[in-house]
Amino acid sequence: MKTSYTILLSFLIIGIVFSQPNCVQTSVGYIPIIDLGTGISPQTGKMGGLYPNGHNFPPPVHRAAGLSFTSQVQCLDKNGNADAVNGRIVWMSIGVSNTTQETQQFIPIANAFPGKNPKLTLVDGALGSHPAEVISSPSDPEYTEYWDTVSARLTAAGVTTNQVQVIWFKSANPAEGGPIKAYHDSLIVQYKRIMNEIKTRFPNVKLCYMASRSYGGYASTAHNPEPYAYLQGWAVKQVIEDQINGDAQLQYSGTGANAPWLTYGIYLWADGTTPRSDGLIWNCPTDYEFDGTHLSLIGEKKVANLLLNFFSTNPTSTPWFMGNRCSLATGIENSISNSSSVFPNPFSSQATLQSDYFFKNATLIVYNTFGQTVKELKNISGQTVFLSRDHIASGLYFVKLTQDSKVITVDKLVIID
Repeated sequence: MKTSYTILLSFLIIGIVFSQPNCVQTSVGYIPIIDLGTGISPQTGKMGGLYPNGHNFPPPVHRAAGLSFTSQVQCLDKNGNADAVNGRIVWMSIGVSNTTQETQQFIPIANAFPGKNPKLTLVDGALGSHPAEVISSPSDPEYTEYWDTVSARLTAAGVTTNQVQVIWFKSANPAEGGPIKAYHDSLIVQYKRIMNEIKTRFPNVKLCYMASRSYGGYASTAHNPEPYAYLQGWAVKQVIEDQINGDAQLQYSGTGANAPWLTYGIYLWADGTTPRSDGLIWNCPTDYEFDGTHLSLIGEKKVANLLLNFFSTNPTSTPWFMGNRCSLATGIENSISNSSSVFPNPFSSQATLQSDYFFKNATLIVYNTFGQTVKELKNISGQTVFLSRDHIASGLYFVKLTQDSKVITVDKLVIID
């Protein structure tokens, strides 16, 4: 028995030594979904953009629904009842090995972030070797193992399924050289089942942030190379679009709700070392482990920081992720626009906020990571606001522009000396 174990271990070590990422394939020539716009992908025949009509932000109705759910997030006790004193808001990841590795890097970084809501508990619910086809199929022998592990991790964190209100979801299936279209289509079916599973197991869940895989061109095995990693992001896009278009299997409101509200959390795919529009690239071997599929510690921390940036700045997440509060009903659900920009950012003396919405008699508030107001401008009109630093200390801030109690935009500001 001991001899057999030693032989097996030797084979595993040999496999690791001789398996190396395929660092030669620095690009496959695919265009990231976020950079396609209204263009059509040759690989899928579909229009780009994370959301319909080539946009990278949700359509107004869907975004307003998400903001409404955001305003409903509150601290809950273990039975799911509102408890502003001892209750918790629980964020949980659901997914595969990459997901758990990235979550394990994200949680300590987020917990150390000065602005993170102390009422928020972050739990890693992802588990390796349990792909979408497993956790969506009750008949699979490992289905129960996965969901039992999720429950056990919640218990270990001192919280319950009733307190889970936010999900970060990133999953895939082994490709192993199978038919490309079948891989894409099966993910869509399984993702929808998982959303139903999430709503059933976490009755108070409200928001689910879905994510894509990173670049798969460095893969040295047939487990999940390109174009499968690229197509996984398109499957996520399709599921979100189906919910936006009223898919009955993804109903997020009303008495028949069977899924959380869905949005793209972070889109991680970039064409290797070819920078996409926001500068994201994936280097080999720096960002990858020996198989070219799983990320290295450096790559995992890259994802963790992207997650932190997203949750600390997105209008649907800042109210529950930032500050120190349990009740989030602040009227943020009455939102007008999400298309704005602040430049330069970071800045040292003056920045400009440019909005696609023409506002009138609006109010601009700059607040720090603890939710404290450090600057306020009233009765401003137009589409541009010039923001001077004055005596504000260097650091991370947020700017919120409102009109008639409706949020026009929420943006992150970084002030430097």
